Amino acid sequence: MSFVTLLEAKAHLRILDDSHDDYITTLVDAATVQAEEITSRSFLESTNEFYLSDYVGNFELPKSPLIAVDEIGYIPYGKSDYVVLSNTLYEVDDVSEPPRVRFFEGLHVADLYKAIKVTYRSGYSNADAVPKPIKQWILIRVATMFENREEIVVGVSVNKIENDYNDFLISKYRVGRL
Repeated sequence: MSFVTLLEAKAHLRILDDSHDDYITTLVDAATVQAEEITSRSFLESTNEFYLSDYVGNFELPKSPLIAVDEIGYIPYGKSDYVVLSNTLYEVDDVSEPPRVRFFEGLHVADLYKAIKVTYRSGYSNADAVPKPIKQWILIRVATMFENREEIVVGVSVNKIENDYNDFLISKYRVGRL
């Protein structure tokens, strides 16, 4: 589901009838997923699970902006079920992008036998909070996919469609990784 509505996409495409609604909705969803992947962001609130195979003192969460870390669990030695880690054993930096989690010194590496699972929520507070250039990028991407159903245009010459302006709209919203 996208924060860009079908009505907005149709207005951008200058389409008045309903004959392409399902296809346009699919394009909006695909462009939204692509924009989320490019920027490492969730646009609407979503619940995510992130797994670490080894204990580390600090780590980054893959999606921004962070709403909250709901729980961190681990599988102790000899067990098969996750145990929820007390939130007094870690702190969350929800201001940085990407958001970070830091385990405190009192946590023992030996306690964390198998994968650590972090359940967290990310996304903007509402659809209007998503930066406007991201919305414009999605609309342009939808128009490009609608008008050019293939990546390669064959005619008198063969051209790959490149749009540096459109890429610029979204580039500043990429979350940097260490």
